[in-house]
Parts: sequence; C-alpha cells; structure tokens
Amino acid sequence: MEGVQDKRETAIKDSYDVIVVGGGIGGVAAGVSAARCGAKTLIVEKHVNLGGLATTGLISWYEPLCDGEGRQMVGGIAEELIRLSIKYGFETLSEEWGGSRRGRSGYKRFATRFSPTLFALALDEYCLQNGVDLLFDTLVTYPVMEGNICCGIVVENVSGKEFYGAKVVVDATGTATVMERAGVPTAVGENYLSYVVHTISKKAVEACAKEWDMNALRIWKNSGSDLWGNGHPEGMPMLYGVTGEDVTRFVIEGKRRMLEKYKSDNKEERDILALPYMPQFRKIRRIKGDYEFDGSEEGKKFENSVGSFADFRAAGRRFELPYSCLYSSAFPNLLACGRIISAKDDGWELTRVIPICALSGQAAGAAAAQSIREGVPVGGIDVKELQKTLGAAGVLFL
Repeated sequence: MEGVQDKRETAIKDSYDVIVVGGGIGGVAAGVSAARCGAKTLIVEKHVNLGGLATTGLISWYEPLCDGEGRQMVGGIAEELIRLSIKYGFETLSEEWGGSRRGRSGYKRFATRFSPTLFALALDEYCLQNGVDLLFDTLVTYPVMEGNICCGIVVENVSGKEFYGAKVVVDATGTATVMERAGVPTAVGENYLSYVVHTISKKAVEACAKEWDMNALRIWKNSGSDLWGNGHPEGMPMLYGVTGEDVTRFVIEGKRRMLEKYKSDNKEERDILALPYMPQFRKIRRIKGDYEFDGSEEGKKFENSVGSFADFRAAGRRFELPYSCLYSSAFPNLLACGRIISAKDDGWELTRVIPICALSGQAAGAAAAQSIREGVPVGGIDVKELQKTLGAAGVLFL
C-alpha cells in the first residue's frame, strides 16, 4: 500500500489578514501585536488553553526581562504578559520590579513564578480584549501554497476539514510545522528527557499557612533532566519530537519515571496537582532564515533589530534580535516567532524562552500587518518603520 488519498471536501471558512498558528506565548504576542496594528487576526490553537509550555506545559517560570545588573532589556508585550501572569495569582517578583518578593527571597531579577491555570484564563481575556479571534481544539495540518506564496491553512477540528485564507501566516507552532511543510529550510534540535509535574504535600500546605505564600503549594517535580542533561536516563538516545513515535516515547518514559518516584512515597502525604498536557520539549525544529543567530552576538547592534534581551542564565550578557531571524526571503508572506526562529547553537538556547518568544512574536505580528499595508513581502518592509512601531509599543533596544 503506497499511500492513502484524502478525498474529503474542504469547507471554505473565513479569510484573515493575519493567521497565527499556535497560541503559546509567541503566538499570543504575535496575534495581539498584529491586531493592534489594524490587521484582522486569528490565532489557531490545537489545545483548549493559550500559553503553550508556560501554561499547558506547566513550565510556569517567566524568565528575566532584565540583565541581572538592574537594567531592563525586554519591554512591550513581554512586560505586559509578565504582569498579566501574576495579575490574578501568586507571584515571586522582587520589589525592585514592582513585586512582593514572596517565595524567592534574595532573587532580584525581573522574573517570577506564576499560576499556569490563572494565567491561561487571563490570556483568553487579553487576546479577546485586543480584538484577536480565537479558534481552539483545532489542528493546522498544511499550508496551502501557490508556488512560494501561502494562501492560507487547512485545519482539522470537530467541524471536519476546513480552509482559512490569509494574507500573512505566522508560524508560532513551536515545531515549525507550517514553515517546514511550506518548504522553508529547517533544522531539528536535540532534547534530553524532561517531565515536570506540579505536586502538593502536607509540608507544603503547612509552609503556605505559615508564610502565607501560595507559591509554596505548587512544587515542581522532575523525573527527567535539567538544562544540562543531568537526570537524563542512562543509555537513552536524545529525543527530537518530529515524529509521533518520538513524542510518544518522550511522554511515556517521563510518566513512567514519575510514577516510580511516587510509588515509594507515603500516599497520604502528597498528591499531584497537575500533569503537563503537552510534551515538554525545549527545541524541536526551527527555521533557517535570512540570518542565523548563534549566540556569539553579545553586545552587537543590528540595523534591523526588533529589540533587545538578556541571557536568562547569567547576568550581564545583552543581545539584540535581528528581524531577519523571523523569515526566509524566498517565502514572501511567512513569518516565524517563538522557539522556531532562525537561531542555532547557543543562540537557540538563548531565544527559546518566554521573554524572547514574546519579543519575536510582537515583532512578527507588527511586521505582518506592515507587510500588508505596504503591499510588500515580509522581508521587504521598511525596518525603520517597524522599529518605530515597536518602540512606541514599549520594545527596548540596546
């Protein structure tokens, strides 16, 4: 059997200026940014909550927006979202940045833990109030291409197989699925096993009552590795996340190892608050764009910069993100944001986290709207005008 042809009819649905595929932090930022710039915008999300790894994936730490030396490096929507993440729930934000310092005594960077559940609820409100349309529980299967132009996307949901037209499509999938299937050159990353749950215990309840700190209730427990591979199962190959089998292997092994950790505990002393509802890969697939950011660009200013950021792992390292990491010129109406932008080596590690996902998303959304207004490919817009738009919206530069 060589293959099966799908002969179902595809229902033609709505048409948008900008469609953002994926409702993680990058996708939310892209959608809100595009809508604020006047574009009719849709975010399509395969889960039923926005926020991606930050919410559905339980990686509920908003990495620093500052350089660790007192200077804020990321503003705009990234700052709006860190404030939103703690607006209705607990925080660990230090007093220097307008927080209460609860739960992270002595930590002074512009970062915080947050409630992933309350943040997910708030993200719906945030998008809708900014004029973004949302489509949940919907899987984007393929971009519809005419040569190198993307006419829109084919989706699958309870309604069946549908087509949504778009003038510009922003890939915020975290897997570069749209880009790769459109023909954009991509590269695949390597991942250690990672499986984090949020747990609760009687001791945590006591600590919460004693310190009046809700953060104490939600404890991270990892059955896999840390950032550097410590805890990766001995003899287990690296994982990639680009096949169904690989994703399944990642999830099953993470859950199996987690259950083993709990088998030896006193079951009356603890419980699991939540399991992740998506695989917690760090780097799956990324585009090879007009510029590949590799992390060696510390302190470098780019003429086409779309904002500055810092190293979340170490103080004092400052960078700018070039716009040319967000696209390949051979594909005039496709943009990338989030952890799939054109960044390799340590540059991928630097740019895959929440603040830079929001930064690249804001830039992609504004660029998409500008491309439509100017009637030019995404790689041909007036970058100075884009920088003015971003600066007026609070984005910071070196």
